[in-house]
Amino acid sequence: MPGPPRRAHGLTLAALAGAVHLACDAAAAQVHAVAPPYLLLDHAAELFRDLLALDRTAILVTVSVAASAVNGAIAALMAVALEDAPRRRRALAWVLTAFWVLSGGLLMLIYLSPPWGVALGSLAAGIPRAWAVAWVLDRALGRPAPAEPEGGAGRPDGVPPA
Repeated sequence: MPGPPRRAHGLTLAALAGAVHLACDAAAAQVHAVAPPYLLLDHAAELFRDLLALDRTAILVTVSVAASAVNGAIAALMAVALEDAPRRRRALAWVLTAFWVLSGGLLMLIYLSPPWGVALGSLAAGIPRAWAVAWVLDRALGRPAPAEPEGGAGRPDGVPPA
């Protein structure tokens, strides 16, 4: 008799979340106003802008891959932490949204100087991204295991489990 379906954990969740982030980066990078904060290097200090002169595509792809890996790992950690939470997908989406706005906002405050419209567009574009990541990870985690009844409650004979 087959057991319950296997649930994804750890590196699998991180890889899934990282792949979603990378796909979102590829789409969002096409429109400057909704590019993720870490790809707004045109608004960084002169030293960082000079790096773009070396090989713009290679630098942006490298930054995107690294940021997607880190964001994927963070999302996987949060998914595992919230695995048994009620309304897990919603809770995970809100945590990832808050993390996106906080980390992106701090990055812009400290290292970048984008126009307000670009800054707000970049942060706002992270909201559907966070919800997409939460949806993918929630699906990968599968259904939570049913709760065990306490003290034999629910057993027809009333005998507590051994």
